Amino acid sequence: MKRILSAALACAVLLAGCAAPASTSGAPGGTSAVSAPEPTPAPTPSPAPKEVSLEEWRAAMPANAPVFTFADAEPALNKDVLWPDQVELIVRAWQGTLEEADAAFGLPAGSFSELDDPDYPPPEGAMSTHAEGYVLTKTPVQQVTVDLPWVSNSYENTSTGTLPASLDEQAAGALAAARYFLYYHHGMHHGLEPSDYDNATDSYIVTEGAMYTRYSELEQFLGCVFTPGAYGEMMGGPLAAGEAPAPSLFYQGEGDTIRYMMGDRGGSITFCGAVFTEPVLQPDGSLLFWQLSLNLDDLDGNFQGWGEGVQHTPTLAFATPVRLVPSDNGWRVAEYSLPN
Repeated sequence: MKRILSAALACAVLLAGCAAPASTSGAPGGTSAVSAPEPTPAPTPSPAPKEVSLEEWRAAMPANAPVFTFADAEPALNKDVLWPDQVELIVRAWQGTLEEADAAFGLPAGSFSELDDPDYPPPEGAMSTHAEGYVLTKTPVQQVTVDLPWVSNSYENTSTGTLPASLDEQAAGALAAARYFLYYHHGMHHGLEPSDYDNATDSYIVTEGAMYTRYSELEQFLGCVFTPGAYGEMMGGPLAAGEAPAPSLFYQGEGDTIRYMMGDRGGSITFCGAVFTEPVLQPDGSLLFWQLSLNLDDLDGNFQGWGEGVQHTPTLAFATPVRLVPSDNGWRVAEYSLPN
């Protein structure tokens, strides 16, 4: 099994103090605030986290646990998308100075400037920043496939994507499982299907053929993938008799059933694919890196949509943080948002 990072990275800091709840917003460059490091002396690095095997980690999941397979891969974007020489790098929720943003992305001083985008205002206490002429690095990647053969909906029982090659199997599996769940059940779509509609509470009750049908199993699975703070934002706890679920939460119904209010959202038509920076082990023991969501500029008047044989080159890269933290049983996803 690959080591997560070499010992030489143990003291490296890409961006210290970057901590925020995991965002399930799929808009490019989600609104999780990204903090800059405090000007204090460098802390003593934490001991290397305990390495947990993929099978040890899966053994803590419910009886039905996804199967993970790994393969070598090359960095690539969506079909009919050309690799850009450079892009405009945008961080929509930066907490810190522009100089600290330059340092976080390894750019010369003065590269970042504040961005005024009224359509995507930053959260309170943060600012939108951007830097022109950012050169994408082709971080080595691996292909990770998540299989859930018991799921009846064929479009939901498998998912394949690329992740940084330096992540070990358990870390890559956790991130791949997080991406799967957010894409199919809590991001692009909210809900577990098949399900039955309940008129009394205007909600759905999960039925056989879904990923999980018991609330306790869903909570157990999410607890193996996300940090408590991250998956806690998805779970609503017991639902009182006659009570209607709130959107974007899963509830425990009678008999440990799963109840929810269904919801969907669209993605950006200008999305071209996502790439990652290299994961870096932080002094607190977490792994931090950036997901760069590549997009076309739909305001320049040249984009007329996707068509057979038409190739486009992305011009924008929206950066959102990805953070994994160690636990007694492997890595957990603390921050990750869908790129599109």
